[in-house]
Amino acid sequence: MNEYIAKDGERLDQIVYEVYGTLDVFQDALKANIHIANKIELDVGDKVYLPDISVEPKEQEEKALW
Repeated sequence: MNEYIAKDGERLDQIVYEVYGTLDVFQDALKANIHIANKIELDVGDKVYLPDISVEPKEQEEKALW
């Protein structure tokens, strides 16, 4: 598990998206960060724990008119 130190005004969802490239793992990150779960914006120095999660790239659908 990695540790990240928040900057003023950052949000947990922003950090999760920047690190993992998706919000699909947000619930896992939230479980690891119960101590900041009730904060909308983080304060300078808040510790954010980032679990070791393997994120599989999503298959992109082919888009065509027919």
